Amino acid sequence: DDPTVICGLGYLAGQGIVIVGQQPDADESSKGFLYPEGFRKARRVMELAAKFGLPIITLIDTPGASPSLEAEERGLGNSIAMSMASMSQLPVPIISIVIGEGGSEAALAMGVADKILMQENAIYSPITPEAAATLLYRDTARAVETSTTLRLTALDCKDLGIIDQIISEPEGGAHSNPAESAHLLQRILMRDLSTLTQLFAKQKP
Repeated sequence: DDPTVICGLGYLAGQGIVIVGQQPDADESSKGFLYPEGFRKARRVMELAAKFGLPIITLIDTPGASPSLEAEERGLGNSIAMSMASMSQLPVPIISIVIGEGGSEAALAMGVADKILMQENAIYSPITPEAAATLLYRDTARAVETSTTLRLTALDCKDLGIIDQIISEPEGGAHSNPAESAHLLQRILMRDLSTLTQLFAKQKP
């Protein structure tokens, strides 16, 4: 198991769905990083969703995959690759939402979707600003400067065509009013889920 990956069945406006969420603060020992077991758990649940014809919603919030030797020894690279390959072939609608920190391969492995959304204060990047600053300048103190170059904000990602839509947040950010933030997210999810469900129904033989 990997406690930073939470999966479950639910309903959205009467439609059965499968949710795969990332919760980086669920395991203090991992510092929020995902381990191979997390990707494998997510893939198993997504394959069950495909078996029963249920749309999938992924909620992305992670600093990345674990950089530890232990994670590599347990098959980290393979589990990430298998997750991405599986998502690209699933015959059900997939919507991914970056709700916080969309960090590197751990975010990408949960973001192979038909629609990619992003809350307005979230970030989405192949590398953390600190790591980029270390690589470019050998100085983590230049992380703020590097973050501008990375173009990791929601507006940047929309301009670059990486995401499909930006989701508004309440004044002060999503954390200031979780209920209102959930309502704003739900409204867009209901619309996109309805559109994708109809599209997939037309494609069935």
